[in-house]
Amino acid sequence: MYGRYKWRRRFTIAMLILIILSIIYSDYKIKMSLMEIAESKAQIEETEIINRIINEQVVNHIEYTDIVTIHKDDKGKIVLIQPDTIMMNKIMSNTVMEIAHALNTMGEREIRIPMGALFGSRILAGYGPGMKVRIIPTGQVYVQFMNKFDQAGINQTRHLVYFNVDSKIKIAVPFINEEIKVSTTVPIAETIIVGEVPDTYVNFINDGKQLSRLLTEK
Repeated sequence: MYGRYKWRRRFTIAMLILIILSIIYSDYKIKMSLMEIAESKAQIEETEIINRIINEQVVNHIEYTDIVTIHKDDKGKIVLIQPDTIMMNKIMSNTVMEIAHALNTMGEREIRIPMGALFGSRILAGYGPGMKVRIIPTGQVYVQFMNKFDQAGINQTRHLVYFNVDSKIKIAVPFINEEIKVSTTVPIAETIIVGEVPDTYVNFINDGKQLSRLLTEK
């Protein structure tokens, strides 16, 4: 009799331990799934904000010739492609300020993810109570001018000037905080160059990235 009671007691304890471990594991998996979905949504939202600001404040107001000068010799051959570094630095500084101001104005914001989305089912993705996720700006925005040349046809080269933008945000769910990096590239201006492009030209990559830290940095 005593042996049977002892066996039941051990079985009950083992089951309780198994249940507790299952709950802990399930909680961990749910939180990791939540963070993964939240990170994806936050990156999409942040990228859309950055792209919108740059297109509205920069792309719509400058031309290729505002930032790049193509020098030719007496025969019309291109000898130098030269960026206007003063203008480019001014544009970068203004862009950083615009992005920082927009993110600062928005401040901390929330997104809600349906519980059903955490189980990886398309059917359940839009159902269940919303899990609250906070997106917190860290106050860091990095902007860098980049450029590239692509073949555009016979004896034609496409020269694209674009921004490489990096920013950092914090994702917060219950008991978990994580800082993530959001990166995006935004075309600024381009032109088609007819003729041979010189092997050497002034590099567009600035010596240091433009960095902004908001006053609300945490």
